[in-house]
Amino acid sequence: MSAVALGQAPAERPDPFATPAGGSAPRRPRLLSHLGRWGRARRWLGPDALRILDVGCAFGYGSAAIATGAAPGRTVVGVENNSEHLEPAQRDFPWIKVIDGDAERLPVRDGCADAVLLLDVIEHLADPSHAISEARRVLRPGGTVIVSVPHLGLLHRLDALNVYSALRRRRPSWPPLEPATGSAGGVHRHFRVRDLRALMEPQFEVRRMTRTGLGLEELVYLAALLARVPSGRERVRRPILILHLLLYLLDDAVVWGPLGYNLTLLAQRTDSPA
Repeated sequence: MSAVALGQAPAERPDPFATPAGGSAPRRPRLLSHLGRWGRARRWLGPDALRILDVGCAFGYGSAAIATGAAPGRTVVGVENNSEHLEPAQRDFPWIKVIDGDAERLPVRDGCADAVLLLDVIEHLADPSHAISEARRVLRPGGTVIVSVPHLGLLHRLDALNVYSALRRRRPSWPPLEPATGSAGGVHRHFRVRDLRALMEPQFEVRRMTRTGLGLEELVYLAALLARVPSGRERVRRPILILHLLLYLLDDAVVWGPLGYNLTLLAQRTDSPA
């Protein structure tokens, strides 16, 4: 947990957009600027979304994908609380400011952002409503939030994190999931549309939604998780992870409606009290 989040009152929290990051963003959009959940968020963001808070930005590649080649004046600030992700993000993408913080207690000032991204974040939390309330707090009136989660669709039982966790309960000697991929309560949560709508309202009004992919790439990701069981298999695991990413990008490009494995929505902050 960020020391700022715990030690400062809301009025004293900083505006992360007030001080620019060092370095200049590349002008040419990155591959991920067009594909996957990052590409979708980039397309869905309106021209007035100039100050974007990317919560749970991991290694920063998604934040960089959204910032690169963006409209003049657009700034992306990443938020990450895992030190193994935070340090590489700050090192590898110097034109992106990445700060230490938690989705449930964002260390930033009220109303400082035009848009908040929660891409594959809230399904890991014990109570996602805290993260949604925090997103509303840091958004200006009329600001937007984009949330992506696993959908409780036809093939939700393929979820590699849940399958691996179930197998490990029978084989406790297997290595645990990495902290960044673990979930509160040990279950990687999937949401129905009505569940996510209920979570967003009345703080937000849902304006756009899509369900994409079938989730077949989860079988490849499970293979990558199983490759961790014998020691010294990192050379095997890396190409599997690359294959998983490629399959995800291809699969996510197809809209499957109720059958979809991934659920993404855009919602606008309302004037209703949090």
